Amino acid sequence: MSLSDKTKKQHSLNIIQFLKIKLTFQNRVALSTIVSDDIWVMNVLTNTVNRQFTRASEVKIPDIYNRRFKTGKEDLDAIFGNEGFLPGQTITMAAAPGTGKTSFLIQILELLERSGKKTAYISGEEGIEQLAFASKRLQVYSVPLANMTCIDEICAEIKKHKFDFVVLDSLPALTTKKRMNSRQKEAYIAEKIVQTAKEHEIVIATIMHFTKTGTYKGGTLLPHSVDTNIIMERNKEDAGLRDVDITKNRFGFSGCVSFTMTETGFDFEAVETQASAEHSKNKNNSKKEIVFNQLKGTSKTITQLFEATKISSGYLQVILRELANEGKVIKEGRGTSAMFMARL
Repeated sequence: MSLSDKTKKQHSLNIIQFLKIKLTFQNRVALSTIVSDDIWVMNVLTNTVNRQFTRASEVKIPDIYNRRFKTGKEDLDAIFGNEGFLPGQTITMAAAPGTGKTSFLIQILELLERSGKKTAYISGEEGIEQLAFASKRLQVYSVPLANMTCIDEICAEIKKHKFDFVVLDSLPALTTKKRMNSRQKEAYIAEKIVQTAKEHEIVIATIMHFTKTGTYKGGTLLPHSVDTNIIMERNKEDAGLRDVDITKNRFGFSGCVSFTMTETGFDFEAVETQASAEHSKNKNNSKKEIVFNQLKGTSKTITQLFEATKISSGYLQVILRELANEGKVIKEGRGTSAMFMARL
């Protein structure tokens, strides 16, 4: 090989190495976040990987599990396993516009403030004047309000003030000054929220929105990354009721409860309805059958399933994941264009 050929080869290798480094840097955040739920939790909680295969009886349970805190409202605490919130717990709450997400969460903060906890409601949508006006109607007087959208600044303030529980309103409003494409930004924001919560033992609840077609605004990575997913829907039998479903809870109960919502907000006393009376598993199984029947002999996207079933995107994703794990549904593609078909 001539010197010229060697130089060209080395030059090519240098370019390849540079591109690898650049690609690794650009995708570092996304790659660190796009992992399975179990690996994600392990990395965030301990920053290590345990390969010792320790027997469950020999694993030391951290003291943090004994430091849960409650709202003091029995039926409300019940949907979180009767044990309350775990420091460092991350939550998403999703619902259609006007369902009552803000009222629900800001009232929880008020209850916690009265019990001595430090809370904050950080909005990137409504000004604090508008929030304060709504808070008076809800009899919320003690919750500190702020307007911020930069996730880096938000996390810095959360650490500085050492809050116990913070609500972020909402995921689509969050941004960063770092230069990233939309997918990298989604991964970066999810990572910042979860890491800040775990490292500083702060409960962080992030509000999410459903589009008219039932899909999440702002991406699906955060709901997969957090510990608890809450979906709120208007009760089909009574317009004054809201069905609150815990569709995922790594630290306790998953199920459905219905609360009355009035002009002064939620009373947080459970109301017996057809939805709440049934065990959540039975309720989910009935919806699962509806979705499975829709996919027999044809393929559909989540948007098409929403239009056909009127089941919210959050439920559809849970149901489709369960059906796929059971080997009953095949998925082709990714994102909102992914197609699902029943395996017959």
